[in-house]
Amino acid sequence: MKGKWLAAVLTLLLAAATVGQAVRWSHRRTASRLLAESEARTLSAVRMRPVPADLIATNLEALRQAAPLDPVEVGIPIARGTQYFLLSRPEPAIAAYRDSLALESRSEGYLNLGRSLWLAGRFDEARESFRRAVRLDPHLARLVPPGGL
Repeated sequence: MKGKWLAAVLTLLLAAATVGQAVRWSHRRTASRLLAESEARTLSAVRMRPVPADLIATNLEALRQAAPLDPVEVGIPIARGTQYFLLSRPEPAIAAYRDSLALESRSEGYLNLGRSLWLAGRFDEARESFRRAVRLDPHLARLVPPGGL
């Protein structure tokens, strides 16, 4: 009797875990689609110059929706930072790039953070960020603005 009860409980737990994983997978797939669409729109918009503000607003909304669906996807805060950087809004870009670096320390995260800090006129902090980027990937040195190292 006790064995049947234990088997039933374990079966229910396994079923609940399976459903939970399916929901999580669905959320991650949706977040990935939103991120990919935002990145594609950004790439096409950068060619337009100036980047249309309504397109950036569309991207920021998509990224806002994607973030809770996959909170560990580092691409989401990176993309959010890029949107703000394209709008020449360094403070929210800085916050977004710092969010990305909290998830994963990447050379391009430090490079983008440095660019945003530079745009904000925070040159000492920007130089430190550029140095970290170049330490992680020396090839990025060519992308650092003059005087950034």
